[in-house]
Amino acid sequence: MCTRKILADFPIGSVSFANLVLANATSHTRTRCGAFKKMSELIEKSSEKVKDQMEFWFFGFFGKEKSDFNGTELFTLFDLIPESEQSVFSKKMELKKNEIPVLILKISESEFIINSTHRFVLLDSSKSEFIEYSEFEWHNGFKAFVTNREDGISVKQNGHFADFRIRKTNGEIITRKIPTGEPGFAFWNVTKKCELIGRKYKITE
Repeated sequence: MCTRKILADFPIGSVSFANLVLANATSHTRTRCGAFKKMSELIEKSSEKVKDQMEFWFFGFFGKEKSDFNGTELFTLFDLIPESEQSVFSKKMELKKNEIPVLILKISESEFIINSTHRFVLLDSSKSEFIEYSEFEWHNGFKAFVTNREDGISVKQNGHFADFRIRKTNGEIITRKIPTGEPGFAFWNVTKKCELIGRKYKITE
């Protein structure tokens, strides 16, 4: 039987950042037993059900309801941003037939990370990069405790950017600068659970 460490969600400040890094780093050593399971053992879920699950994780982290968000947050629900922007992003994402965009992290005016029901989509002004949830191992998290050694700015502080690492099942590390503080930690804690989608679910229409 495969033993897995499930990390509890927690808001910023509830535990030390050191404990957060330790907890996330330790989990990387686990064996991906689920990768060897037969397709017949996967749980079938519709895209809408997966979307509902991801939104549940999102609301659970913040302890809020959908009415508490308006789409202007750095990390927010995709369907709360303007429809014109949704259309532009959807074209860049090259959506599959049953794929639904769910969450979006704004990094800059031209850089975004979108989590759909199927994958991470890393967008910038020149290209799109995709990480299927079946290829997603875990978040290695922020590369350092501070964004700049000279300034000594903690990644727990809002309003800055720091290197964040996404680990794939083949060992490859994808690094992107993302917002620090609440939006960054929310992205970390909510989307780390997307490995469950790739490991456990077979998404139907």
